[in-house]
Amino acid sequence: MIEGNILSRRAPGEARQRAREYFVAGLTAAGLLTGGPPPDPHRARAAFARATEFDPTLGDAWLGRVSAGDRSGPVLLGLYRARESIGAEQRRLGMPAGALVGHLASGMFIDLPITTSTDVAAGYAASLLAGGDVDGAEQVLNESGDCGPTAAFCRGILEVRRRRWRAVLSTLAPSSDWTDEYLCAAADFMLGTACVQLGMFDEGLRRLGNAEASVLTTCRPHALFTIGLAHRARGDEPSARACLEEAYALDSGLTDAARALADPTLQLTIERVDETAPATAVVPQSGVDESALRAVADELGAQIGLGPVKDQVERLRAAVTLAQLRAEKGLRTQSRSLHLAFTGPPGTGKTTIARLVARLYRALGLLATDTVVEVSRRDLVGQHLGSTAPKTSAVIDSALDGVLFIDEAYTLIQEGLAGGDAFGREAVDTLLARMENDRDRLVVIVAGYDDEIDRLMASNEGLASRFARRIKFTSYTPGELIRIAESIAGRRDARLSADAAAELEQLFADLYDDVSGGRRASDVAGNGRFVRNIVEAAEEERELRLARTSDLDTLTDADLMTITGDDVRAARAASI
Repeated sequence: MIEGNILSRRAPGEARQRAREYFVAGLTAAGLLTGGPPPDPHRARAAFARATEFDPTLGDAWLGRVSAGDRSGPVLLGLYRARESIGAEQRRLGMPAGALVGHLASGMFIDLPITTSTDVAAGYAASLLAGGDVDGAEQVLNESGDCGPTAAFCRGILEVRRRRWRAVLSTLAPSSDWTDEYLCAAADFMLGTACVQLGMFDEGLRRLGNAEASVLTTCRPHALFTIGLAHRARGDEPSARACLEEAYALDSGLTDAARALADPTLQLTIERVDETAPATAVVPQSGVDESALRAVADELGAQIGLGPVKDQVERLRAAVTLAQLRAEKGLRTQSRSLHLAFTGPPGTGKTTIARLVARLYRALGLLATDTVVEVSRRDLVGQHLGSTAPKTSAVIDSALDGVLFIDEAYTLIQEGLAGGDAFGREAVDTLLARMENDRDRLVVIVAGYDDEIDRLMASNEGLASRFARRIKFTSYTPGELIRIAESIAGRRDARLSADAAAELEQLFADLYDDVSGGRRASDVAGNGRFVRNIVEAAEEERELRLARTSDLDTLTDADLMTITGDDVRAARAASI
């Protein structure tokens, strides 16, 4: 059995001291301290692991484990949880900044160097994307608040995974100012791919050409493959085949290139970016894409809970469909605003439903794309007089032909400022003007608590008339939260024991029944976001339990997957 390894087993000071000793041993074994023996990665990895067992809050020790080659899920989660302390032990030892470096795969040709807490958030988000957890990656990036190149790069990958090509363009637009040539090359590949998917072939080929000729040699066959498909979409089959053949010669594992060579009819599906761009294929002449409508209905029906929301979205679909039918028959049709206000507590699926509404509007022919650009006050409001209107307009430009989703919209107009919030009002005025001028190309959805949205609407008489329809989101019930927990666990190759499920349901019931100031504790905790966090914490407790009490070689898949009631109880105790 592994020796007791967390602060509760020893006096906190003693555990911290032992952790520091193992951390120094790890640095020595890694060859990072002067005068030490030759590097021994195996010993370094073992010493760093012991340091985290004694003190899981020692961020530098987790970083040491990554630098020594351990990129397992529990290690990445431990690193992410302890990220705020990264650098403290290195400074205590007099090490120069950046001396201890880990590397995490980005999933887009390059490894991300990890030296700071913001690097960790981006790297952890990239690992979640690699595992298919797009929503989890987005939550990590949003919580970090980092706007630097690495975070923007990971957001670009996220948008590529979602095939939201306009969002790729707006997210990676600042890459022209980046100094890292590898990061710039990978960004050029994503930007070029987005451009050709939108029918912007000249710019797409320029970007992809930059990526193909860059120092990032691993990107080259993929860039050539996409260049080939762009030539094919333009009707230049000889150029297309030349690029596809070169791509396959460089990487025989690129089976898509082999398929494209074997099947000359295999082409890109181009999405419309404006009236002059090639139209998206397979939309019936009526403008309504019945297949896409069914897909939206199926995905909406699969959402856990949200009964009233599903009803409101169905009413919205029916109203729009019947209005179109009346217009086709020459009957008078009252013009209706497509803008929406989503009201309710956080973590109840408002962002998910916004994406479904965008897809619904596109399927009905009301929008050219289903792009959703998600923003908050900081994305719209400038820092000095005169900077807000251009900043707000630039964000709106990125959302044209799609949906602009403003979360926590009530923060646009802040109260308690001497002389009022001039910057916030300028953002709202600009938004209202663009909603009028671009009414055929822009849908805006605002989100927040009911009372907060009421306050926002009261701040400007033009807002209430434009957001006449509200969709109300209610708190998830304990039963719905446990279903969400089971779903999250399943996507992570984990499962809840009966005891764990009962423990979670009791926790959710306690939070749901705890009402203070008119708001449930489950709402304050974040509903679905809290569920994700508690499942992740329980997984960490499971890893700790297995490492301390088991012969690792004898562990079965069931052992590695099952979250027990004790794991949940330990996670709950740590979260309170």
